[in-house]
Amino acid sequence: MGGVSFSTVEKPDHVPADRVVDFDYMHPEGLEGGTVYDVLRALQQGPDIVWTPRYGGHWVVTRFDDVKWVQENFAIFSHEEFTIPREASPVKMPPLTVDPPNHARYRAVLNPYFTPKRVAKMGDQARALTNELIDRLIDRGKCDFRKDFAEIMPAAMFLGIVDLPADRREQFVEWGKAFMHADNAQARQIALGPIVSYLSGKIEERYAGDGEDMLTAIARWRDNARFGGEHEVIGMALLVFFGGLDTVANLLSYVAWHLAEHPEHQRRLREDPAIIPAAAEEYFRRFGLSNTGRLILSDVTRDGVTMKAGEMVMVPIGAASIDDRRYSDPFTVDFDRPGNFAPGGGSHNTFGNGPHKCLGQPLARAELKVFLEEWMKRVPEFRIDPERRPVSHMGSVNGVSHLHLVWDI
Repeated sequence: MGGVSFSTVEKPDHVPADRVVDFDYMHPEGLEGGTVYDVLRALQQGPDIVWTPRYGGHWVVTRFDDVKWVQENFAIFSHEEFTIPREASPVKMPPLTVDPPNHARYRAVLNPYFTPKRVAKMGDQARALTNELIDRLIDRGKCDFRKDFAEIMPAAMFLGIVDLPADRREQFVEWGKAFMHADNAQARQIALGPIVSYLSGKIEERYAGDGEDMLTAIARWRDNARFGGEHEVIGMALLVFFGGLDTVANLLSYVAWHLAEHPEHQRRLREDPAIIPAAAEEYFRRFGLSNTGRLILSDVTRDGVTMKAGEMVMVPIGAASIDDRRYSDPFTVDFDRPGNFAPGGGSHNTFGNGPHKCLGQPLARAELKVFLEEWMKRVPEFRIDPERRPVSHMGSVNGVSHLHLVWDI
């Protein structure tokens, strides 16, 4: 296990007994009969900040304001350790795992690939691909949405950004899922092996070439005066790899799941497509995905507890998404919710706050809007296959394992 403990530990003396909950974010109780968000809602029934003995012991914040507070205060809550338990991830992935001011140098490598002009072009590509996938599915009257659509569209977009072969998509997706869903350090290390090997070879090729793709830009970081070692190059490549293959696929799947159970929302999107930008923001609000960690750099007291330097705290974005102190009736998807029309996006924590705000958010927004526009336009009213219920999972990213949809043809 690489010296990392995934077992439960004894409660430290400074943790009040009434703050202890047995919460296992990789295998939570209650998921069998509900969703990840039901699990997070149950967690909110106790104190706002709790401590679990799982994975070496760590704190968990459960409310919107506390999530935002941790996200913004990087001087206390470091991104240098981003996985729970501490040191469970065998690799650093800048700029995500680097604190300001140094993280800006790595973001500067990636920022040019998410400009409005580039995202608009990628949005056009996403639209063409979405319609191509619908063409394949529409006459079947059914699909496993996760496998047949959600894993394909965003993955294909990612492969275009980094100029990797489309015929390797399924292999890349499987590699990414193996790493993201691994629940111990040894499994993560094993899953990382083929990815690092493949990307390292491609980085060598791109460094010697004259391409204009993102992977080439990452390879050329070697020429920067601030280059600190090969681990920075492979780390940036891995961050892009994982970000492009898993997160949007899960978001699309949760959205399709909700729509399949709410035909009235389908009808509104079909009848009033002008509402789609606001609907997209509401879906981002409702289905926060990441459950990441922060390393506490100095003792800090909040909500009556003291979190100690050297401890870890989990930031479950999905808990912020369903906080009834922040949102009226938070489980309900409301396309007219105040904040959905806010300039630059809705009033939610899904993409983070502060300097580490998600770099790929413009592309994620474009992909969701394109899906809502084209799927609603072309696919008849769809519903959950009554014989094959959806399956969701929790981990570093909340997700949907299977989503079987049916519609009349």
